[in-house]
Amino acid sequence: MLANLLCAQDIPVVLLERNLTTVKAPRAVSIDDESLRSLQMAGLADNVRGICAMDYGSVYLGPDRRPFASVSPTAAEYGHPRRSAFAQPELEAMLADSLRRYPHLELRFGHEVLGLEQDDAGVTLEVQTQDGSRYSHRSRYVAACDGGRSPIRHMLDVGMKGYTYEKKWLIIDLAGTRDNFRETRVYCDPRRPGINLPGPNGTRRFEFMLLDGETDEQVTDPAFISQLLRDHGPDDGVEIVRKQVYTFHARMVTEWRKGSVFLLGDAAHLTPPFAGQGLNSGLRDASNLAWKLAAVVQGRLGPAVLDSYQDERPEHAWELIKLAITLGRIMMPDTMLKARLIQAGFRALQWVPPANDYITQMRYKPKPRFSKGYIVPDGTDLRRTRVGRMLPQPEVETQDRYTHRLDEILGIGFALIAFHADPAEAFRGLPELPFESRLGLKRVCVTPRYYNAFPDAPGATTVRDARGDFERHCAEAKDSWLLVRPDRYVLARIPRDNPQHTVEALSRLLQA
Repeated sequence: MLANLLCAQDIPVVLLERNLTTVKAPRAVSIDDESLRSLQMAGLADNVRGICAMDYGSVYLGPDRRPFASVSPTAAEYGHPRRSAFAQPELEAMLADSLRRYPHLELRFGHEVLGLEQDDAGVTLEVQTQDGSRYSHRSRYVAACDGGRSPIRHMLDVGMKGYTYEKKWLIIDLAGTRDNFRETRVYCDPRRPGINLPGPNGTRRFEFMLLDGETDEQVTDPAFISQLLRDHGPDDGVEIVRKQVYTFHARMVTEWRKGSVFLLGDAAHLTPPFAGQGLNSGLRDASNLAWKLAAVVQGRLGPAVLDSYQDERPEHAWELIKLAITLGRIMMPDTMLKARLIQAGFRALQWVPPANDYITQMRYKPKPRFSKGYIVPDGTDLRRTRVGRMLPQPEVETQDRYTHRLDEILGIGFALIAFHADPAEAFRGLPELPFESRLGLKRVCVTPRYYNAFPDAPGATTVRDARGDFERHCAEAKDSWLLVRPDRYVLARIPRDNPQHTVEALSRLLQA
């Protein structure tokens, strides 16, 4: 993912992969709206939608197999469904194949990194090929996306904090299914907690917690698995693609960057699977780091911007790990009394519309936002400020009356957004921005839903807020200009009534 985002910005990349191919066995199965938006930035969202089962929810079942709660979000604030199913082998193959269109990309399968040395000018890697030969490779920066055991993390002597779950889980992936139900079932049963997940193209995954005294060999025995499948639906006898026992972790690195080396994905954080956020958090890492590396390599920003990777990513990544831990407690009650109390609590919430909406619309998921990092705070309370938060992605209409997702208009770089009924007045009063040409800043005027998107604002592209979603989610834009980073987070809010102070702060930040 990082290679795709960098190559889309014309950055030369060498990708070293120890294995001979992309992954073949099923792994991650859930992809969220933020990840789909990142894939959209790389020009791949429509391709990914073709291999996903889009927009599904979860039903929580008690020991009696009766539903006591459901999560079925309908909002698409960032332009995509909040939760969809996919197959990691298909996604990885698609990502690797998409790289072949870039002449400045070298994809080297069967190349393993054995050593690493850094100096002020970059990093030297010692690499071994499949036939045992070795060579040295030199790069300005290195991104270690080498998994939970991460050899490079160990070479850097970077530790992890957190803990490992005592209970193990059995994962069973099926090639097909006889079950037509397209939502996830969560079995909150102390006798055997489990999850039943539908996948794309008629596939299905089961996850079951091992009970005290059960061994890996016992739970992977065909007769044992057959009984589990009979107890949880009609899929006994369907071809099993994978059966594996896993230990889950809730851990995060103490340093996300060391010199010119950055840790991403499982190399940086390990999360229990209960929120489906492991791979998604890794894609957030790539989206956060890619534009910063590109800006530094191309000389548009100074290297200080790279420090913000460590400032920005840990807080949100750990919030999602905590969410997974909380959901795990709901899924894994250890007594019948706890199971009944959980059910009673959720059923009571259904009588309180705001609380019920909080659950069904998945609003408990932490919002993508930063309290610190490469932003210019506007002094507003962190819960209400638009700065440091991901920009909504509504549908907008161009002058030819075609609708697009907003990011398709913004492009892949920095953007300055005005919300104004009169495009000719949209940027009036904005001071000179000394960094505008260096950043390749694109100006975009969004007109309200009931105003046509013409004529174009001078020096800008004008679109109409097709359904009023931009105005609804981003009211701050009515009295300010929003400077948006390439990863779609708001870098600054420039107030129309007093813009100079913020512009000066931006100039200092962007010239550092």
